[in-house]
Amino acid sequence: AVAGTPMPSPGGAPVQRILFCANLCVDHVCEVPTFPKEDSGQRALDYRKAIGGNGANSTRVLVQLRNGRSRVSWLGPVPRCDEPDAAFVLGELEAAGVDVELLEEVGGDGLPSSFILASRDTTARTIVSARRGTREMSAEHFAAVAGRAFAEGATMGVPCWCHLECRQSPAVMLKMATSWHAEASSLAAHPPLSLELEKNWDLDELMPLLRLCDHLLIDQGFAERQLADNILKRCRDAKELPSGPDGTPPSKRPKLSSAPEGAAAAPVEGLGQHPALRFLCVLRRVVGELPDGRSPCWVCTWGKSGSFALEAASGETFFQPAILQEKAVDSVGAGDTFIASYLHARIAGAGTQAALACGAAVAGRKVGQVGFANLRSAVPQALE
Repeated sequence: AVAGTPMPSPGGAPVQRILFCANLCVDHVCEVPTFPKEDSGQRALDYRKAIGGNGANSTRVLVQLRNGRSRVSWLGPVPRCDEPDAAFVLGELEAAGVDVELLEEVGGDGLPSSFILASRDTTARTIVSARRGTREMSAEHFAAVAGRAFAEGATMGVPCWCHLECRQSPAVMLKMATSWHAEASSLAAHPPLSLELEKNWDLDELMPLLRLCDHLLIDQGFAERQLADNILKRCRDAKELPSGPDGTPPSKRPKLSSAPEGAAAAPVEGLGQHPALRFLCVLRRVVGELPDGRSPCWVCTWGKSGSFALEAASGETFFQPAILQEKAVDSVGAGDTFIASYLHARIAGAGTQAALACGAAVAGRKVGQVGFANLRSAVPQALE
């Protein structure tokens, strides 16, 4: 689409706009038969240079799933638009239909890079990243482009969602969340704000930020680190967490959806005692009182086990088993695919269980293939 003109939507309705603030980098991927031992060498089976980072992966999947109904805008820093790696990845994003007009040029030696060693025998991968002197996006730039997005809603689409990856200190991210809410208050229907948590920030510092978010998307690693730091001890009622024959009292057992017809789901054992559910329940008690009128949903993904969610206002919990593939081919970006699919489902009006199921279906398809092409066909029919 030409900058400044509305993107078409299948039904001709006014297009919406999704703001997605997350990492963008260039990936150098080496696929090897098995992980090499220290001080050894081996020839890679395959090498590829590709666009990478949470922002690149999730926005490209969102463009597919929204199918013209939303303009997907990536926000983030690049050293310069004409820096070779930046020009490469921005060109790839635009070719995929992602809007990049809200980026910030911040200087630096080069675009952040990741070096990925992918093992063919296990599908596991090790990632080493370098910022290359490129700082993160400033809160001031985010405030300016958030205001711009709402101001140009008539031509570029009315903002309907904002997603932030918590890459900077909670204090900086809080400024961004506050800016979003200030601009969003101009609309009768307040567009949601979601936050992605991977890094191990101090929980006390995160509290004001968490209370401003409508959706939390929490990585397994973050939850495990919090549990290792004895988050359970912060809740005096931790000993009263769900327990019973299957881990929870009958009235509090997580809602569970089945796998799509013909698909295999991960086995479910000891569901109520799962650390993801325990983490979410304790986090809810630690967060305490919620702002008036806010009913956030917190999601914790747990790799091959699946995903868990808690609706913070009601305390209701949910579980969605992962959709297993006959052969796991490429797990890089599966978590980013889940997030994009969850956002798509929510924007389409899905409830928590349906949104988790959508995330599992599309992320499962991603694991079964290299890259992110043709994922839309995995979306449950009700959310196409």
